[in-house]
Amino acid sequence: MNCLRTCRTGLRRELTSPMFDLIEPPKNEGDTALCLIDVSKTFSPRPRCLSIAAKVFLTAWAIAIMALSIEQTQFESFWLAYLTHWGWTVTVAYFVFSLCTAFYWRNCEPDDDAGGSCGILVKITWSLFAIALPAEVVICLLFWVLEFDGTVRYVSMMVHGVGIILIVIDGLIVNRIPLRMKQFFLFEGFSALYLLWSIAFSFSGLGNPYKESGAQDDDAIYSSMRWKTDTASAVTVAALALLVANPIVFLLCRAVSRLPPRRLVDKSSDIEFGAM
Repeated sequence: MNCLRTCRTGLRRELTSPMFDLIEPPKNEGDTALCLIDVSKTFSPRPRCLSIAAKVFLTAWAIAIMALSIEQTQFESFWLAYLTHWGWTVTVAYFVFSLCTAFYWRNCEPDDDAGGSCGILVKITWSLFAIALPAEVVICLLFWVLEFDGTVRYVSMMVHGVGIILIVIDGLIVNRIPLRMKQFFLFEGFSALYLLWSIAFSFSGLGNPYKESGAQDDDAIYSSMRWKTDTASAVTVAALALLVANPIVFLLCRAVSRLPPRRLVDKSSDIEFGAM
């Protein structure tokens, strides 16, 4: 019961706090001392030479996978039509901004003991992480459940599962970025935007090049979401994704993000919750 009450209190606090709240609640009941996330040490951890080297490697790997995916696509102009590639584009953007943020804090040490502020670069990196991690998990689940045809390829494995490990290494092991409950709306907005795109494409008459080549028999981007020919099934899949899969996956990702110990700056007890 205490665990459920603590979880409920934490969720309520995050939903009423700023989206990029730096305040961490006291670990023990009755503890009045608040802690703040040390932005500098979280997004540009020490030793910096090792963390930046790891980020360079992961960023280069993610970009190389994107390049290979585009190169191996039969119709390159249609590459960005797929949710998989939307997700990987966000993932690459996260790695790039994560690396840029690490370099920024390397060259711009905070002057006070607050560990730096949550500026625009940090907010962009944090937002991209909050979208990329749960998005890659959902994309992985949808692919293996609905779309997998039995063929195993390196690039397909990377963008449908292994990429999650790369994000976890950078975001939760190197950076230790916490997910806030209010950031769920960023992920949900990303998902809704793709659904709107898939609906617009289905009724636009643009045509699917894979149908014209005989590779598939429908204009739909995905066979499981045929908005024109099987609207009921498409609506069902979309509703399950937005209302069931997304919340569950985000809650699981948030729970995992809370496992690594935070890099904190202790603050005096006169700071109130929600002050950031």
